[in-house]
Amino acid sequence: MVQVSLSRILAIAPFHRDRAIAESGSSSPRGIRDRHPVLPAPARALRRRPVSKGTLGGRIVTSIATSALIASLLVAASPIEARAGSSSNFHLSCRFSHARKDDPIVYPNMPGASHLHDFYGNVSTRASSTLKSMRRANTLCSSKADTSGYWSPALLAPDGTVVKPLRLAVYYWHGDGGKVIAPPAGLKMIAGGDTTKLKIAGYACGEGMPVSSVPFDCGRSLLKGVIVFPSCWDGHHLDSRNHRSHMAYPTGKGCPKGYRHRIPKIIFHITYGIQDGTGYTLVSDAGMGMTDGMSLHADFWNTWHQKALVRLVRRCLNGGLICDL
Repeated sequence: MVQVSLSRILAIAPFHRDRAIAESGSSSPRGIRDRHPVLPAPARALRRRPVSKGTLGGRIVTSIATSALIASLLVAASPIEARAGSSSNFHLSCRFSHARKDDPIVYPNMPGASHLHDFYGNVSTRASSTLKSMRRANTLCSSKADTSGYWSPALLAPDGTVVKPLRLAVYYWHGDGGKVIAPPAGLKMIAGGDTTKLKIAGYACGEGMPVSSVPFDCGRSLLKGVIVFPSCWDGHHLDSRNHRSHMAYPTGKGCPKGYRHRIPKIIFHITYGIQDGTGYTLVSDAGMGMTDGMSLHADFWNTWHQKALVRLVRRCLNGGLICDL
């Protein structure tokens, strides 16, 4: 087993011999009518020290002053285990930030035009958001380099009360096939909307893939909504008219023709903070022609600090590692 720190994984500049700077610390989709600086921490010098056999390069790699801003956004992580094949991934937790009737993908610059969404991670996401404004904002994700936009429709209790979710776990999986590339900066996509297709969206208790098309009773566990995004990109478009057709799901033979660029398989696990979801619905149900919470879907907007994302994909996914951010 190989164990390395995330600071080594995410290093964005060569090792310096005697010193290193360390870190401190549009129209709607088909069927949808409801179209849906942090300053760098002070640097401190680290003495060069040996590391155990099997670590990357046998030395510490950290960033230099010219990359201090990016370095300040990269957060230490748990040990990383060497794995092979499709199991390699990196994952992070993003706390619930705010709820708003905005959708910067489907309704850009049109505040209040969407159904109510729950936004996770980036504290600034709104209808008027831009790639630049998102990257400048603070994030509630466990990696400060992840200023991406993550959102989903709000859950409603049987009496119509809006349920405040707890958090979102985001998994970036390697999946089957050859090397993957980092999602391009600014990529936008929507997944889900019909939970009869459980391989794409549905509900679960604890970890794992969806097991139910409607919210249900999880006993002592917390109810989760699970959404799987497509991982095959057409290589040209950051968005499309329906926010879906520039992406495709892999088939048994890999990515289909016209979508040969493999990006990580992104999976959302939304923890709602309730145990019994019987009778719960989503605010998007009526607008999407669904009932009983079956319109579960989610939006992803890649506004990561791109250098950090590229390094994670290269070292964790293509390097056969599991990285807990």
